[in-house]
Amino acid sequence: MGWANRPWRASATRSVRYRIRSGGHRNFPHVWSKVVSGGNVLMAYRTGVSLLLWRWLPLRRRWGVIQIIAALSVVGIAIGAGTLLSVLSIFKGFHHAAQTLLLRYDPHIRLVPVQGQWMVAPPETLKAYARLSGAQAVMPVVSLRLMARHGEALSPAFLVAAPEAELRRATAIPEAMVLGEFRFQSAGLPSVVVGAGLAQRLHVLPGDTLLVWTPNMLEQLALGLPFQPGIAVVVAGIFQSPAGEQQSLSIYADTGVGRLLAGFPPHGWSSVDIWLPRSEEVPHALRFFQEQGGKTFRPLPWYELHRQLYDVLRLERLGTFIVLSLIVLVAVFNVAASLRMSAVRKQREIAIVRALGMQAMDIQRLYVRQGFILGGLGILVGVLAGIGFYWGQQRFGWIRLDPTRYILSSLPVRLELWDVLTVTVVGFALVLTAAIVPARWAARQRIAEALREE
Repeated sequence: MGWANRPWRASATRSVRYRIRSGGHRNFPHVWSKVVSGGNVLMAYRTGVSLLLWRWLPLRRRWGVIQIIAALSVVGIAIGAGTLLSVLSIFKGFHHAAQTLLLRYDPHIRLVPVQGQWMVAPPETLKAYARLSGAQAVMPVVSLRLMARHGEALSPAFLVAAPEAELRRATAIPEAMVLGEFRFQSAGLPSVVVGAGLAQRLHVLPGDTLLVWTPNMLEQLALGLPFQPGIAVVVAGIFQSPAGEQQSLSIYADTGVGRLLAGFPPHGWSSVDIWLPRSEEVPHALRFFQEQGGKTFRPLPWYELHRQLYDVLRLERLGTFIVLSLIVLVAVFNVAASLRMSAVRKQREIAIVRALGMQAMDIQRLYVRQGFILGGLGILVGVLAGIGFYWGQQRFGWIRLDPTRYILSSLPVRLELWDVLTVTVVGFALVLTAAIVPARWAARQRIAEALREE
């Protein structure tokens, strides 16, 4: 019968004192004492286990190899967890900054035709979409690829024809003007706004005239068929967008110019761009447009429009998480090594408390808890350090970026509760995995053999 299960008289009060001396280490006693009263035997047993938990903790004794390994493992876990959380916040900050930047020029959702080059969307339909989806702006667009010419310079370009009022309200192009002004109305030729990359290739300035051709015009020219000469447009302004090469090679024009070049019917559009008040509303609006689209159009969210960039950012964050988790893994196995060395050193004490009635499962739990204490201390320090880095960078901007070379003035960081929970859970899972091995070894020690060897 185990020590905790022995019968005791309810009115009796007995004092039990066990003194366990470690073999080979004089004047290094481990005391497990408890006054056991009538109905508190189980509580006394648990208190004794807790005493052993703290008495046998590697960091509590005089410093030696075991204590140094345990301390280094705690420091390693703290460094790994803090670095992991800090790097995740940086990657998420860049991801959020890129998303915010892209959504200043591109929509949250783009409706494209299922078949053909255009889809029919009358004004009543556009108003209904805006009302039912909660969209902030609904902009019909005529888009196509062109060949632009100025003097002897030729360059491919991408035409975006949309209402001027919608472009002003939904995009940041009017704010990105570096030369000229953002306007499509003029007394003579149609006015357009061109990207800085295209302006550099064609050597144009505001007031210059461009000739543009569609692919159909060039095909007719190549076949020797009669074709319509290029359409002349006047450059009203030049904008510089950091959103990508396509924006820098774009020509923004009024819908009349786009319809003339594309040859679309009335209310025919290449796409319909949807801007929402918040990015978090994209899944809800996406389901709405998927139900409404049918065989007419299909909705594309912003991350589908920039799938390559989105996948690169996601894979970089995942790869960094895996690599930095290896730092935590190495430190965690140092915890396992220190616990195993401690269990080897405590073989005699383990045998004695087992002989007194302590169960093997309690020994195993004791060492698992010690692993959780050491690992939890490192994880706690690391998580607090990562949160401190995020808070300091957000508030004070410790790491600055050169604004003449980069779009951002300081390193962007963004941290969510899910990131903290992920790092914490992964850290404790690794600690549990590493602590089970020495805990099982300590629990499987044979009492008689351990005492006979001592």
